[in-house]
This record gives sequence, structure tokens and C-alpha cells, in this order.
Amino acid sequence: MDRYLYGASIQGIQSFIFQTNKLKEIVGGSELVEEICTEMFYDFIGSDEYDENIILSAAGNIKYIADQEVCKKLIKGFTKKVLSKAPGVTVSQAVVKIDENIPLSETINQLEEKLKTERNKPNMPLEIGFMGLERARRTGGVAVEFKKRKSKLEAFCESTIKKDKAVDQKSDLTNESSHTRLFRKISGLTEKPKEITLEIEEICKGHSNSWIAVVHADGNGLGNILRVMGEKLKNSEFEKSKAAFRKFSLALDHATQAAAQSAFWKVFSKADAFTSDNKHPIRPIICGGDDITFIIRADLALEFTEFFLREFEKKTKDEFKVLEEFGITEFKEGITACAGIAYIKESYPLHYALNLSESLCKDAKNLVKEGHPKRDNGIPESALAFYKVQESFTDKLSILQERTLQAINEGKKLDYYFGPYLLNDLSKLQEKLSVLRKEADSQDGSKAISKIRKVVSDSFKDFSVASFNLERMKTVNEKFFKDINLQEDLEIFSRLASTDSGLITEKSQLLDLITLHGFRYGTRQN
Repeated sequence: MDRYLYGASIQGIQSFIFQTNKLKEIVGGSELVEEICTEMFYDFIGSDEYDENIILSAAGNIKYIADQEVCKKLIKGFTKKVLSKAPGVTVSQAVVKIDENIPLSETINQLEEKLKTERNKPNMPLEIGFMGLERARRTGGVAVEFKKRKSKLEAFCESTIKKDKAVDQKSDLTNESSHTRLFRKISGLTEKPKEITLEIEEICKGHSNSWIAVVHADGNGLGNILRVMGEKLKNSEFEKSKAAFRKFSLALDHATQAAAQSAFWKVFSKADAFTSDNKHPIRPIICGGDDITFIIRADLALEFTEFFLREFEKKTKDEFKVLEEFGITEFKEGITACAGIAYIKESYPLHYALNLSESLCKDAKNLVKEGHPKRDNGIPESALAFYKVQESFTDKLSILQERTLQAINEGKKLDYYFGPYLLNDLSKLQEKLSVLRKEADSQDGSKAISKIRKVVSDSFKDFSVASFNLERMKTVNEKFFKDINLQEDLEIFSRLASTDSGLITEKSQLLDLITLHGFRYGTRQN
């Protein structure tokens, strides 16, 4: 009997999820995307997650070995089912006939090439409508229903209606509220729906400021792993290759979830990590394969993300032991990941923040790929980059950095974008933040910290003044100056203040310290 490798790629996931800035609708969108590749797909093929023919089924990607009848059924009907459930996404499909004399890795590569071709083809949105039709003001989609909000009738498009319903519907498999699925994946808890945040304002409720963070993390070296697996398995039997690729996909997915759960318990074991309503101030958006995206309260973001990156290395090391039975030992020490954190106010458009977090993640990947040596197996180190948005303009990361993080005077430049940070550098950063917290909690602690803020502020006007203030801190706040190791910064400012230093560029960590420290404090009680 002929067999085929079927592939589906869900596009437009991010624009679908972040179509509006309302967390409830974002939650509904993320849960629908999660359902497409799991329950919906299993139901459509009449199987379950334990089906040995499923190579991959996560994060908007499906690869499945099917006979001719099932393959025809998928091509004809799966796209329609997806679009009826989640209008606004795009589904690309492709099929490759399996030749068991050809390595499965080559068949997968052929499928990926076909999917790339399909993704480049324009698709007509099903909800485009005519010009004269009523529109939903927040999304621009065709109005299909009206609801009363704040004593006014508001038009809703089909996409938004589906997201709202997804939050409240019951899962067919677990009979629990469906919007808890992603939360369970990153926490391991079976929380009641009322204990999970469904509004952006709830994330910062009871906290002293309204800063949140959008975090995106992505694994490193996946292409390298697939290449090695292809080489190792090219002479293996088809069933053995199929089992290897399936086990790899499952191991990667399990490692991501386990790392997220470890980070969750690390952060939320503290009493001050909850909202005033005793809710967890975190909302997962995507968690599948080697990808994770979530929204979290700003003061918790760095700790959660750093611990996730560390645990991801450990968990992949544990999970990838299953590859050793196939003779693949190159990745027995696990793989790494990079992450980007976009710090924003709760009112800032979330889709802009997501794009920024992805750009920061790419910046971290570029650093470890090009600027640092790789491990013996070709995998780069883990790294993290972050940026605090303090203006309403949106632009490329490089332009934002140039406009807001660079102090230039007489050809001399001080760059306050100190990252991306490797994990060892993050440990040193956390030590300095710990000193800042202790100093802030002491009687006159705020005075020393305010002096650092003044140094940063003065540096945008005159490096000499900033250097003088740091020199004075060394005398007046000697212990604090030594504990936080400001001598390095003093040397940097001294070089910049020197009249004969020429055209030079320096980097300083001071603004990062002030930024991260400030998320713990504020005058607003939410």
C-alpha cells in the first residue's frame, strides 16, 4: 500500500492571536492555534496523540504519515475545518509520496520545500467582504454579531467571536475549560479558570507599577540536529527512521514544557509573585516544539526567562537520551535556546511588543552564532536580550537602540545596549541587581541609586559631568560603589571624558541595572 508524508503549516498565527489588544481574545486565539495541531487534527484523522505515524504535531506544524485515503481526506477537508474554527489563519499543505529506499530525512526536506512554495502563494481571506458591509472597529473584519459593551452596541467579526467562545468552551477530551490548556503546559497545574488572568490589567493588579513583558524564546541549532539525524539514519530502515524523528519531536516538546514548568515553580514559589487576587501574573501564548511565547509581569520576566534557558539545556539533555538508541550521541549534552524580552506598559499594542521580542531573540541568536565559539556539537550558547519601550513610536530594533540607548558627544559614543547577555553574564547582572535591592531596602539606599540615574542622565549631555559624579560616588558611597563594581564604569566614563581620547565607542551596563531595578518599584498601586 502506498504511503505519503503529509505536511501542514499554519501561517499568520501571530497576527491572528494578536489581532486585538484584549487579553481574553489573545487567550482565545492562542488556545485555538493550540487546538488545531492537537485535538482538532487527532479528531480529523480519527486517532490520538499516541499515533506512531505522527512525526510532528505542535506550534502550527504538522507532519503525518498517511495512506492514500487519509491523505485525500486531509487535503480536501482539513483546511476548511481549520478556517471554520479559526478564521484569519492560513493553512499551507503539501504531500510527498514515500519511497522506503530513500531516507526519511530527504523526504522531510522535500516536504519542507513544497511547503515553502505553498506558503509563498497568496491566499484570499474568507472574511474579506464587500465595502458597504458593517465592520468591527477593533479588527476591521466584517461584523457578524453585535454585543453590548459599556452601554453601547459593538460590532464583532467572526474571528473575535470564535476567540471569545474558545475561552469558555469545554475541552472534548478533558471536560475542562479550554483556556487552561496552555497554562497547564507551562505550570503542570490544573487551575480553575477564575484563577488565571484573562485581562491585561489583572497581570499587574496589586503591583506598584503597570509594566509587563512579552517574552519569546526559541531553540538553537535545530537545523544542525536534523542534518546530523539525516546523515546517521540514511542507511536505516524506514520504520526505524520514522521512530527516531517522532521521538525527537516528542522529546523536544517535552523538554520545552518541563523547562517552562521548572521556571514557573522557581518564580511562583514566592508570595510576592502573585496578584492581589491571588492569580498568576503570566499568560502563555505559544508553547510547542522549541518555541515559547508568554506575557508576564515585568519584574518577574528576567528571572523566569533566565531559569527557563538554563532548564532547557538540562531538560533537552535528559530527553535526548532516547536518540542514543538510534546511534545519535552528538546532542547528549542537550541544546540551548535564545530569548528576547520586550518590556512595555500594559496599554502598549501587544503585536508590536511581540515583533520586538522576536527581533531581540534574533539579535541574541546572531551574537552567539557569529560572535562566540560554538560547542563541540556545533550548538551555540544560550543568550538573552531585552529592551524597555518608553516611547509611542515603533521602529526596527537597531533604530530604537540608536535613538534611545546611545549617548554621543564630540564623536565619542556610549552605548547603553549592553546585551545580548550570555548565561554567565546574566548571573553577574543578577548579583548586581541583588546589591541594588538591598541598598534600596536600606534607610538611605535610594540616594545611591538616584545618583546612578543622574550619572546616566548626565552622560547624554556631558561625559565629564557624568565622570565627576561617579568619582564622587566612589568617595561618598564607597561600600556601595565597591559592591556593585562601578570601578569599570568609572574607567569607561573617564576615557570618554578625556579630551584626547579620539573617536571611541564604549558600552555601559548602568541603564540595564536601573531599568530592571525599577520594575520592582513605583508609586502607582494597580
